[in-house]
Amino acid sequence: MQKFTHSDLLEITEQENELKSFLNLTKEGKIYTPKKETVDNILNYSKALSVRKSKNLDHIELILN
Repeated sequence: MQKFTHSDLLEITEQENELKSFLNLTKEGKIYTPKKETVDNILNYSKALSVRKSKNLDHIELILN
C-alpha cells in the first residue's frame, strides 16, 4: 500500500485544480479543431491504404489509388 504525505496530497489537489481550470476553458469554446479538409484528407488516405500480412515480410503497405 502506497503512503501519501500531506505535501503529496496538496500537489495532487493543485494538479486537479489546474486540470479543472483547463477543462473550463475548453467549455468556453477555446478548443482548437482541425480543418474539415484535414479530416477529409486523413479519411481518404485511410480508405486508400491497404496493409497486408506477408510470408516473407511482416506487413506490406499499399496505396490503392
